[in-house]
Amino acid sequence: MGQLVAPHTLLRLTSSAVFHGDAPVPDWVNERLAACPVVVVRRGRQTDDRLPVGVRGPERQQRWAGAVALTDVTTVITPMDLVVTHAWQNVSAIRQALPAIQALPKLAPLLNAISWGIGGSVGFELATGQPTAKPTSDLDLIVPQLAPMSVTAAQELLAKLNQFGVHVDLQVVAGQNGFSLEEYAQQRSATVMLKTMTGPKLVADPWQAVNNGVSR
Repeated sequence: MGQLVAPHTLLRLTSSAVFHGDAPVPDWVNERLAACPVVVVRRGRQTDDRLPVGVRGPERQQRWAGAVALTDVTTVITPMDLVVTHAWQNVSAIRQALPAIQALPKLAPLLNAISWGIGGSVGFELATGQPTAKPTSDLDLIVPQLAPMSVTAAQELLAKLNQFGVHVDLQVVAGQNGFSLEEYAQQRSATVMLKTMTGPKLVADPWQAVNNGVSR
């Protein structure tokens, strides 16, 4: 296939029937897709006939892997699209009061010099209107092509982003590779976990590794 469809991208499907589960699909998956035929791209080998995706359930532990064909996708929504459109302004006042959504217009000015997006349950809700975020939800930020920074600079950035009453998990990504800026900033070990198309790897320099042989 041509251009990579990056992990964390949301895909709206022509119908729930085009989702192919990796195993016998439980009832909640079919019910979820019938109500909202949107899946999230996950890491894995991609072809025009097979994009690895997952279905989000109403509970945090409910995730189901499968695949869809590119021809069965009607709409592509990237995490960055949600920022460009200020999608947090389009939900009800009640949903805007959730800590993770309430923080978005406050932290947005801190990130206006870079491209960034919103993933996780908050991103899914902003894209679909489905109430998936909870009062305890983290705010998952997706940042492609972030310039390498020192541990001190990473700590300072995270301190600024975490001042609004919600835990911010910032993922630095390139292609299908990604790592947590928080793990890098905490320096709890000499290595950082890099997520890749073929699984997690421990790397000494995540800034070099995230862009090294970007998996497609």
